[in-house]
Amino acid sequence: MKFTLFTLLAGLTATSAFAPVATTPSATTTSTSLSAATFFNKKPAATKNSKGNGLPDWWNQGVGVTEPAGFFDPLKLSEGQDAQTLVKFREAELKHGRVAMMAALGFIVSELYHPMMESTINVDSIYAFQEFERLNDGPLIPLLILVAAAEGAVASKKWAPVDLKTKQTLDATKSNAFKMQADTVPGDYGWDPLNLFPTDAEEQLKYQNAELNHGRIAMLAIAGFVAQEEITKQGIVESWLTGAAFPFN
Repeated sequence: MKFTLFTLLAGLTATSAFAPVATTPSATTTSTSLSAATFFNKKPAATKNSKGNGLPDWWNQGVGVTEPAGFFDPLKLSEGQDAQTLVKFREAELKHGRVAMMAALGFIVSELYHPMMESTINVDSIYAFQEFERLNDGPLIPLLILVAAAEGAVASKKWAPVDLKTKQTLDATKSNAFKMQADTVPGDYGWDPLNLFPTDAEEQLKYQNAELNHGRIAMLAIAGFVAQEEITKQGIVESWLTGAAFPFN
């Protein structure tokens, strides 16, 4: 049985998954106009309620709504959600996309070059971590500490505060648990050492859409890589060279 890279090709038609469409629960006309504009991949026209609908600016601007799918939310996960929830959705999408982009590249590179493992060991990427753990004592612990520190730093800046000082303050703020601050910018950690992010609004939109789409494709790609290696019992590069990854051979 041969597994194909159709996972990647199919992903091209779904690269706008979980993209925003502006909705205003209290203003039907504003919701309709914004939805139509973002569906046809056009920047939403300014309306009287577009800046006062309680949703983030990037949401109202249609960041992430791109062709060919336009606005794509078949399960209606974004319908009726508040700003804090929408920010958390986009933050999660960006974070998973960034990790997936590194993982997709690492999957291929690690099968060709793996300096952290013994040179005599060459395994498929889906088994590389287990092999690394077996050959090196305790690398998982520092990795978990690093991930926890990174997540903690993000939570301290972006998550809505819960005050544990007294029972009264806890009761007043416990509804903020696991919610992000509504005014935070998803994916912005203040880290751009090369100053790549432009200052022009239109160029910023292009960069944001490019990152989202690359991340979406990468999430589909890494899922396809894992499935492909498991089914073909060959590494990604090896399956390309032998033709096992292609369905019509």
